[in-house]
Amino acid sequence: MDAVDQQALTGAVIKEHRLDLAQLWLEFVGLGGDASEQLIRDYCDGQGTLPPKERDALAQAVNEHCAAEGLLLRAPLSNSDLFLFRPEWHDPERKDPYSSK
Repeated sequence: MDAVDQQALTGAVIKEHRLDLAQLWLEFVGLGGDASEQLIRDYCDGQGTLPPKERDALAQAVNEHCAAEGLLLRAPLSNSDLFLFRPEWHDPERKDPYSSK
């Protein structure tokens, strides 16, 4: 996944669920993240960048928090594929979204 897409999607999940950045930062550090809380805040606001290892540690912290709270949205990892949703793929009769059948 492109770093810019990962940043935007992670920030969107954090904002959508109104996650506490101070708490996320503590969880991020617990997962081996090494960036300061201010760098994480800047990243989530689209004002800074992080290397893949740090982005993934933050995404993992977000996802673990979301899972514990029963929240559905998740942050992508750097090796995730960017999946674009198309409404016609939601048809329960259609088994393969890439098939024309």
